[in-house]
Amino acid sequence: MEAIQYYGPGDVRCVQVERPSFGPREVLIKVSYAGICGSDLHIYRKGMFIQNIPETMGHEFTGVVQEVGSQVTGLAPGDVVIADPMVPCMACGSCRRGSYNTCEALGFIGEVRPGCFAEYIALDQDVVLKVPAAGDQKLLALSEPLAVALNICRRARFQPEDRVALIGAGPIGLLTVLAAKALCGVTHITVADLSQARLALARRVGASSVCQRLPEGQKFSKVIDAAGQSATLNAAVSHTEANGFTYVVSIFEDGVSLDINALVSAQITLVGCNVYTREDLARAAQVISDGTVDVEPLISQVLPLSQGAEAFRILASREKGAAKILLRT
Repeated sequence: MEAIQYYGPGDVRCVQVERPSFGPREVLIKVSYAGICGSDLHIYRKGMFIQNIPETMGHEFTGVVQEVGSQVTGLAPGDVVIADPMVPCMACGSCRRGSYNTCEALGFIGEVRPGCFAEYIALDQDVVLKVPAAGDQKLLALSEPLAVALNICRRARFQPEDRVALIGAGPIGLLTVLAAKALCGVTHITVADLSQARLALARRVGASSVCQRLPEGQKFSKVIDAAGQSATLNAAVSHTEANGFTYVVSIFEDGVSLDINALVSAQITLVGCNVYTREDLARAAQVISDGTVDVEPLISQVLPLSQGAEAFRILASREKGAAKILLRT
């Protein structure tokens, strides 16, 4: 079968690999659509997170169950599914408390074991979630990144009266705008990004105003850094009002220098937001299926799996015009 594998920074290839075998508690899934995530780009650029080379990448997908192991219950061939791609250690304090997204050694499929940029994937039944068969599989492929946005909304406890600013109009930032507006009733959302194409998309999904940089002196009750650079984190803090909240949802490729005095003097609360819970993932699939959250504007292109390397080149380019690219098997 075809698979997109990582061989080193800037080097991903479409190669032929064997179709995975599956055990008695596992499900063999034919992947329908798989999305390229920001963390996949961190792997592509710098080899972050990856444990094996070569490795089949990817952790966002929808697919159809093809076969099930002898001990599998509740799933059958023909079921449309997504999956929880987290691979927690199950031994640390967070895991013992059931907080798997804060696992001290958290990994994902596509990083610590073969991922979904392939025609087939085998997964334990416990991480596979059945979704409505009538749902659009292309849209449901965004369930995992939308779950990240739902975790942000839950951590931020958004209220309709909040004045929110978001720095970084990538897929997670845009999905946060969608979720904050559709599910929390937030109407005042300012989005900052250097890309005019992404600012236009932010307008389309519900931003009340857009800019390349947040206006000098303007303050917001809640500011989200979804860009992941020292400059954007400092900008987020400097534009948070006294006693307000700054939320960090990005993965930083480089070291961070923060003006901590600005944080302390204004009594700003700095909050980290890491991926999601299983409940967030199930809810994301539900609100996509029932149309509450329309993720279709974020899908910039759908390319065949064989063009995976080209998809990475597009997303890693300086133009930053594309949002989400899906790979079709």
